[in-house]
Amino acid sequence: METAQRILFVDDEAAMGFSYKKLLRGADVKVDDCMTLDDALGMIRDNSYNAIITDLRLSHSEGNEGLEILQYVMVHKPGTPVILLTAYGSSEIRETALTLGACGYFDKPVQIAKIISLLRGMGIHAGES
Repeated sequence: METAQRILFVDDEAAMGFSYKKLLRGADVKVDDCMTLDDALGMIRDNSYNAIITDLRLSHSEGNEGLEILQYVMVHKPGTPVILLTAYGSSEIRETALTLGACGYFDKPVQIAKIISLLRGMGIHAGES
């Protein structure tokens, strides 16, 4: 039996987590979600993920927790793809994210099909039933 693929989705808006969890899961894809930096770091520490999708700001308008998650993954779970989402994007943040190792960067609102396409390109069967 093949082991299910796992995605972690991190966003401080519960509705986003609910929606993405529903849209990304598939027959062999499990999607975990959380809303805080601490929860995300704990889940990453305790689990193996095929990909992590995180919002840039999780706590307040000046936060960059998504970059902290990205840096943590690059040190503690190298090779795990991280996709960064943000409603507060700029070319500087995009460049920083990609330089730190993000495999994808999207400004919100983003069409879920773009994220699914990127995940499928990595061999993750997101959104398939």
